[in-house]
Amino acid sequence: MKRLLLIAVGFVIALPFSASAQKPQSAKKYVKQGLERFGRNDILGAIAEYDRAISVDPKYAEAYYNRGKARRAAGDLDGAIEDYEMTAGLTPDLAVNNHDITQAYLNRGYIRSNRMDIEGALADFDHAIKYDPNDADAYFKRGRAFLIIGNAKFAIADFDKSISLDDHNPLVFAERGYARQTQGQNLEAQKDFERGLKLNNDLRLMLDLHLLDLQMQIKEMERRQSVIKKEIA
Repeated sequence: MKRLLLIAVGFVIALPFSASAQKPQSAKKYVKQGLERFGRNDILGAIAEYDRAISVDPKYAEAYYNRGKARRAAGDLDGAIEDYEMTAGLTPDLAVNNHDITQAYLNRGYIRSNRMDIEGALADFDHAIKYDPNDADAYFKRGRAFLIIGNAKFAIADFDKSISLDDHNPLVFAERGYARQTQGQNLEAQKDFERGLKLNNDLRLMLDLHLLDLQMQIKEMERRQSVIKKEIA
């Protein structure tokens, strides 16, 4: 009888350790299944697997990271950013050393910019630069946002930084040329336009349309600001 009691006690004591040991294994299994589904382009199925992994182990950074990638692929940028930031909190090096979180912020910032939510866009571009200070596109997009709200000085500074990191994007030269033109720096502006065309002369029409789109966004922002001023008055 005493022997049976000892066996029973031992079983009860061992049970929690066994469950604890199985916990990370189950989470890894779900992440593996999620990666397989993601590889088959079953994005929603992959997210469901990562959800299961997180429910088993709420501190499993790899599950958040991969769910962030899947959410981004599904167009859920807010959810992706939430997961990437959770990853950064759990394992900072994993998030800081990859471009996924930067791209998520850039994508959301671009959408906000097109919706004329420039304040929100600037906040996103700031975050993107914080996570990857060497991303030329982040400075380019933030410079464009500054230009839309009429801050040519900040815009030119961001375009300068973007060009210092990557001087092969004709669009940056086109927009810096436009920004310089608004500041009366016509000679420098002309040089930027020529540099942009030299990089890709075949894109002359595209560059013209790009600048036209930028001008239309600036005019729309000016119109909105004018309406707000009239309402306040």
